[in-house]
Amino acid sequence: MSTALNAAKVKADIDKIVEIMTANTDFLMKDVTLAAIKTDATALGDTIKKIDSLDLQITPLRNQRDDLARKLNEVCTRARAGLKGFYGVNSSQYEQAGGTRAIERKSPSRKAAATTTPTPAA
Repeated sequence: MSTALNAAKVKADIDKIVEIMTANTDFLMKDVTLAAIKTDATALGDTIKKIDSLDLQITPLRNQRDDLARKLNEVCTRARAGLKGFYGVNSSQYEQAGGTRAIERKSPSRKAAATTTPTPAA
């Protein structure tokens, strides 16, 4: 199972590697070239910037969505309470609005009394 990576941390780490490899041209890796690393690092940086830019655009929309959801949830709660009071706790209207009719509620069960055994005196 893979774990999520922090892209910004990976970008910072690869930038250090690129700097070291640029300064030490004698260090080579078998299947990876410095040019390929630079290309991929640039692509990662560009992608991070695009995501950050889009995040700035979407954050206000998320906040608006959350505010409206809270407001409408309160309306739903109030409407259910109103339907319950107007039509009754066992009405179809209350159930249709998402409430649980009183006759459909599970009755509470009694818990068995705890029995204690006396400890023998020493």
